[in-house]
Parts: sequence; C-alpha cells; structure tokens
Amino acid sequence: MKRLYFLFLCSLFIFAADVFAITDEEIFRNFQFSFVNPGARSGAMGGAFVGLADDATAAEANPAGLTILTKPEVSFEYRHSKNDAGRLNSFNTVEETGAGLTVLSDNTLEDLDQPSYLAVVYPFKKSTFAFSRQEFSETKGGIDDVFLLDIGNQQILLGTTAKQDQKIVNYNFSFGTKLGDHFSVGATLRASHLDWTANVQNVTFFQNQAFLIFQTSLDDSDNAFAWNAGALYNGNHFSVGAVYKRNPRFEVQEVESGPVSQKPGEFTNVLKVPDTFGAGVAVKPNDSITIVADAVRVRYSDLVTDIQVGRNLLTATFNSNDITYKIDDAWDFHTGSEFIVFVGKVPVALRIGYYHQSSSSLLVDSAPGLGASDQTLRSLFTKREDENHFTMGNGFVFGPHFQIDWALDLANITDSFVLSSVVRF
Repeated sequence: MKRLYFLFLCSLFIFAADVFAITDEEIFRNFQFSFVNPGARSGAMGGAFVGLADDATAAEANPAGLTILTKPEVSFEYRHSKNDAGRLNSFNTVEETGAGLTVLSDNTLEDLDQPSYLAVVYPFKKSTFAFSRQEFSETKGGIDDVFLLDIGNQQILLGTTAKQDQKIVNYNFSFGTKLGDHFSVGATLRASHLDWTANVQNVTFFQNQAFLIFQTSLDDSDNAFAWNAGALYNGNHFSVGAVYKRNPRFEVQEVESGPVSQKPGEFTNVLKVPDTFGAGVAVKPNDSITIVADAVRVRYSDLVTDIQVGRNLLTATFNSNDITYKIDDAWDFHTGSEFIVFVGKVPVALRIGYYHQSSSSLLVDSAPGLGASDQTLRSLFTKREDENHFTMGNGFVFGPHFQIDWALDLANITDSFVLSSVVRF
C-alpha cells in the first residue's frame, strides 16, 4: 500500500512509455454504450426486434426484414433520455496499518433530446432498399475524483476532473432480398462520423488551492466505415432472425500538456465501438398477439484492445506491461409482447417488455507492476451493477398510410421516452 502512495507522488515527475490507444481511464471508467434497436415499437417490447424486423427500423435491427415491407415508407424517431448520474458515484476506502486511501467520485450526465432515427424505404420487386440516419451514441458529462492519501499524520490530497462531449452518427445504406418464399438476407453499409471533445485535468491541492499537474485534451472528429448483415426466416406463425454488426473504429488526436507533464505533445487515441452478434425469435399465435425475444452478444473487450496506460494520475508511472485493463464481453437479453385491440375502427397496440443490460465498466485485468498493491488499484476500478430495463408503450394505426408509436424505458441510471411515426405511400 505504501508503495502505491509513493507511486502517486512520483507520478508527477517520472516519464512512462507511449503506445497508441484509448487513454484517460477516468472517462472510460464509467463509459457506456447502448445497443438498443431504434424505434418506439421495438423499444416498448424491450428492444427485441432481430427476429421480427417488420418495419423501417429493420435497416438497423436486421436488414433482412426489409423485404417484409411492400410499400415505400418514411420513419422518424425522437428520443428523450434522462440520466441519474448519482448512481454512478462511488466511495472507495482501502486501509492498511498506518495508511489509508479514500477515493470520492462525483459524476454528471446531461439529459439528451435527439432526432435519433430517420429512414426512407423503397421496395423493388423481390428486394427492398433503405437509407437511414441514426444518432447511435451521445454522451455529455464528466467525473470528478478526489484522492485522499493518509500516511500516519500526513495527508495528501489529489484530484482529477474529466469532462467530455461525444457523439456518433451513422449514415446507412441498407438492402434486403428474398431467396425464397420464407427466407431473406440483407446487409447495411455504414458511414460513421465521430465528434469528440474531452478534457482531463490532474491536480494537487495545497492550502485549499488546486494546482494543475498535467492534463489531456481532445477536440477532433473522424470518419469510419462499418457494416452489418442479417438473415430472417418467416414461417406461418413464427420467425427467426440473426444479425452481425461490425462497428466502426475511430482515431482522433489528443494532447497532453501541463507544468509537469510527463509526456507532452500530441498522440493518437483509438476508439473501437464494440461489435455485436444477435439472434431472435418472434411467435404469433394469432393476428392479435406477438411475443418476441432476443439474445445479443456485445464484445465490450473491443474497447480496451488498444487502451493506453500512463496518461492518468492513477497510472502515470506505468506502461502497458505494468497494468492491463479489461471490459468483460456480455450477453444482453430482450423480451416483450404486443397485443392488438380495436378502439372503434382504430387498431391500438398494447406493448410491454424487459431487457437486461450488462455493465461495461473498466476493470483491472492484471497489475504485476504494482506488486502487493495490485488489489488497491482493483478496488478503485470496480464493476458497476448490471441494469434491468422495464419498457411499455402503445401504437396507433390511422388508415393504411400513417402510424404513431411511443415507448417508455425505465432503468436505474437512464430513463428514456421514444416517439416515432411511419408514413406509408
């Protein structure tokens, strides 16, 4: 433990090796992606849509389902997300005889209002084509950490302040084609754009004043290509689908600076969005009831393939041989149902659902460079609890040309309201 305290102080003066990768562990300690399919209809059914995929959001959920659409249509989605960042806050204390380390974390996450999805679909013979725009990921917020080192009668106070504004927008060209009466395949070619600003300041406190040690700052954008591919089998009362999504890899330029910066200058920061694989089933015992379920494998480990050690106050004296990080791959499960009733001549869909979202917390995989203090660092990079999401919503069909849907998604950290509409021609 005392060695770790010494390393905290030495981190102000000692250089560490450079590699190209994600950095700023204070940001990525609570970094979070959401892989829920777009659309209020699927959103109200727990996001389970891989095995159903029978509207314009199939361009993202499973492009093979586009072949179900027989008329041109336009789909639009608005999403409001409200965050409870306080649930990400942490209080960690590690103690040994004559020594102690206390870490206090305070997170902020802004609420978001997004025109999150727009799709135009055009069927032609046995194939269907679609163009869509999706705001895939947006995060505005930060984290403030205070490190109190208590060694005997001496106290040392250090801190980290991290803020970021990150947004990924996908532009998709999708197509699906029938290979028989019951079987379809499809694919989406995706151009992704990343805008990212971030700033992390590492400080020390003396006589109630904060003094900058070093900082990393980022203000850059990048473009990357990605794709997904899917298949769908439609039976009389059930359908089964599968989709694989190869997500983008971005590179942006970041700068380290400050009065005692250990590695001043520009370096490359890599962000690989995790790939996913999903399979789903939809069962329709009659024209009024639909039951859906999906299982999605998320390769969260893609986030740390190129992670960089040594650009943060906690790890400034180390390199990738001393500390390695991990984010566990996970299975997310989605299920939901839809029941159709008539109010006069208007069909009304009643929907309910649930899905499990696994934690994507950054964890210490091994820390041989810390020796006996390995467990101390592990206690600071702790795993956040998985989230359970409960969903509900309605849909209204007004004649053959217009449909409107809404969904509510309730969870511990983020609550979402989604409103979407479809116009058919």
